[in-house]
Amino acid sequence: MNAKMKCSNCGAEITNLTMTAGKRQWLWFAPLILVGFFPLFRMSFFKPDYTKDLSLVEIVQSSADRDIQITGKIQNSGTKTWGGITIDAEFYDSEGKFIDEETEYLRSDVRPKEGEYFKISFRPSTDRIREDGTKLVVKISSARADVF
Repeated sequence: MNAKMKCSNCGAEITNLTMTAGKRQWLWFAPLILVGFFPLFRMSFFKPDYTKDLSLVEIVQSSADRDIQITGKIQNSGTKTWGGITIDAEFYDSEGKFIDEETEYLRSDVRPKEGEYFKISFRPSTDRIREDGTKLVVKISSARADVF
């Protein structure tokens, strides 16, 4: 079956029909694209820097049997709430060579001008960590903030 279209004015048969949108009709789509890509653009290029806001204070290392426990506090001096914070505790010998490390993920958020305590429990595989001159380095390796 062939469908035929006729002009409603003159009754002539229409053989070629092209349906296109004009340039002005596509302009309504531009704001939607901008609004849609704005969050992606902001997350990619304007990431907040956790190193400016977060700091570690009150770091204490204690030993019990073979376990080592590291406690401390993360202090947020910025204006953003930080979450998904990962803390690394690295051990180096007296010559500065890497021995071992332990990572802790902080599940709670740290609000602006507040702090959050953490504890890292570590059972070392070697006794080299207990030797004199072993250096402990605790640092924040990652954190995320809501960009909105």
